[in-house]
Amino acid sequence: MITEDDIIERYGKKYSAGQYIFKEGEHGEEMFIIHKGKVRITKKTDEGEKTLAILSDGDFFGEMAVIDKGPRSASAIAEDETICIVLDEELFEQQMQRNAKIVKKILKNMSARLRATNEQLQLLTAKDYNMRVVNALLLHVNKSGDNSKISIQDLLKQTGMEDNKSKFDEIIQNMQRAKVVSLNGDTITVSSADNIAKYKQYLEMKKEFGEV
Repeated sequence: MITEDDIIERYGKKYSAGQYIFKEGEHGEEMFIIHKGKVRITKKTDEGEKTLAILSDGDFFGEMAVIDKGPRSASAIAEDETICIVLDEELFEQQMQRNAKIVKKILKNMSARLRATNEQLQLLTAKDYNMRVVNALLLHVNKSGDNSKISIQDLLKQTGMEDNKSKFDEIIQNMQRAKVVSLNGDTITVSSADNIAKYKQYLEMKKEFGEV
C-alpha cells in the first residue's frame, strides 16, 4: 500500500523561503499541491509585481499550464520552507481518469480562482487605499469566515502597500476604532463580513457626500 511518505519521497520537492517555483510567462508542464508551507501567487502590473493570493497546506496551483500548455499566467514563490507534490501531465491525466472528485474539485477551484483573480486585480488597481484594504479584508473574511485572522505582512502584500505602511497603519487604526477589526501584535482579526461590508458602505457614502 502506498503511504503518504512514499508519495512525498517520490513526487515531493522542497523549496526554500523566497524561491520561485515558477515565473510568469514561463512554459509549464507541471501542477503543484502544497504538502507543507505557504506559496505566494503574484502577477506583474503597471505598479510592479503584486500578490494575488497566498496558498497553504492542501491548496494546489499551476494546473492551467498542464491543461492548456500555455505560459504561466502568474508567478509562484515559496513564502517559507515549502514542500510541494509535483504532478506532470501523465500523472495529472491518471488522476483525472481515476477520480471524478478530483476533476470536480479542480474545475471548481479554477472557476473560483479566476473570479478571485479578477477581484484582486480590481483591488490592486484601486486608487483609494482605504478601499484597497477594505476590499482585501472583505475577500479574506468571505473566504475564511467571521473572526478569522490575517497577518499584517500578508495584508500589506495583498494590497500592494508595502511601500506605504504609514498610510496602511492609519487605515487599520481607523478600522480598529470602528470595531470592525482588532489588532494583536502582527495579526489582524476581522469581526465579520457584515461589519466590513457596512464599513465599506460608510466609506463610499463619505466619499460621495463628504464629512457630515
